Amino acid sequence: MRAYAHAVYDAKPAAADPIRMHALKQMEMLLADRALRLGYGHQQIEELGKQLRSRPVIQTGPHCHLIFEPDAFYTHIFSAAGLRSRNDSWYVCYSASTVKFTESAKKGPGWLRIGDRTLNVFGLSRSKMDPFSICGRHAQQRFALTSSEQPTAANQLIEQLQKALPNGEFPSAADAIKTANQSLWRRFCVSNLQLLQIDDLDVADLVAQHLREPSSWLSSTLFGQGSFAKSLLTHLRSFDCGQWAGWAKMTTDFFWHLSEGRIFPLRLHGGVFVNAGGTFSLRCAPDALLKSLDEREIIPSLFLSFLVTSILPGLRVLGGSRQIVYYPIMRHAFLSALADFPSPANHSLAASVRSDEEPSMWGHRTISPGPIDPFSLIAQSGSSCFEQLIDCYGGMPLSEAWGSLPAFNGDPLWQMLCERLALATDRPMWLLGDRQSDRRVTSCFL
Repeated sequence: MRAYAHAVYDAKPAAADPIRMHALKQMEMLLADRALRLGYGHQQIEELGKQLRSRPVIQTGPHCHLIFEPDAFYTHIFSAAGLRSRNDSWYVCYSASTVKFTESAKKGPGWLRIGDRTLNVFGLSRSKMDPFSICGRHAQQRFALTSSEQPTAANQLIEQLQKALPNGEFPSAADAIKTANQSLWRRFCVSNLQLLQIDDLDVADLVAQHLREPSSWLSSTLFGQGSFAKSLLTHLRSFDCGQWAGWAKMTTDFFWHLSEGRIFPLRLHGGVFVNAGGTFSLRCAPDALLKSLDEREIIPSLFLSFLVTSILPGLRVLGGSRQIVYYPIMRHAFLSALADFPSPANHSLAASVRSDEEPSMWGHRTISPGPIDPFSLIAQSGSSCFEQLIDCYGGMPLSEAWGSLPAFNGDPLWQMLCERLALATDRPMWLLGDRQSDRRVTSCFL
């Protein structure tokens, strides 16, 4: 496992291109600003910039969970193993926050599983959780860690967490989780790694940075006066049917409308973003978008988030079992749109993007829970245990660490893909699709 983690963090800088160099600088500026807000010194922030430029990798798998939520915790161990093997000092991760408190039965950012207990992170009722996104700023949030279940052996760590979590109220659940994770990381995950976690509101600020510059690619091309945005949406929608239906869902067009704690899809019609009821509209123009971003009326879609955090700046993304399929689809749609507008700048950008080596790799849920109970060890041994866990999991054979590959075997989209492959026994796997786009995308991950 250590060798695999070492390999996924062996990313190379993108081929030189003015647009991508500008995007990388914008990403570096955002991360430096967030690190400065957390109290890191200028020398540490300088090291962050050097690492980003020399080994551009970002973990994008876990949603915005507390670090001890198992869906995130094992991924943090995996990333820590890869970064430590490279002697890097910063752990950068983007955690999606356009997700609801509850994503399935007692699972999601509003819940925390420790051992055999499930805790309500903010002590909210179902009516205050189900409809709302954790990035919403409709109500102040405070940590509670309540449970209706009987106390168990996990109580020791839970008591430690209750003492370690910050007091006070936060403008959103995402803000609370990010703040808490800094404290929890420093207390329980002692290592030479500094954690820097960003979410969708941080990405909204990154998009705004681009739009403040009239000469930036986002201002002049994507959301400029031409029809690039429309072309890109057309290419993205072409994958939401046929062989790749369900993998790259076009739930919204570039932005979500954020209102009263909920997110609503927007559609681009005639140069205007509108919601389903027609009660919100926004011109697709840099000045209008910038104003709405600053006022927190809109928030970037998953595609736009990946565009500004990875595709343009050239960062390798480490994600889950679905991301290694939908991310190549996003890149292919982007390259197709660039081909529709063959300016010298777009031609140079496309050439650089096409030359990326392994722009996406599987790096989330790569460790399956097994006989080791890391949470009991942490409760008993404290902060020194984290390094031991990195060594323990890092030394496992891949087959043992991955287990039965539940992220793939238990996923209905992968099951469907396997069925399609089984039916294509008379053709090579990379010719699974009939269209050229199918063949290209399949070759990105098979």
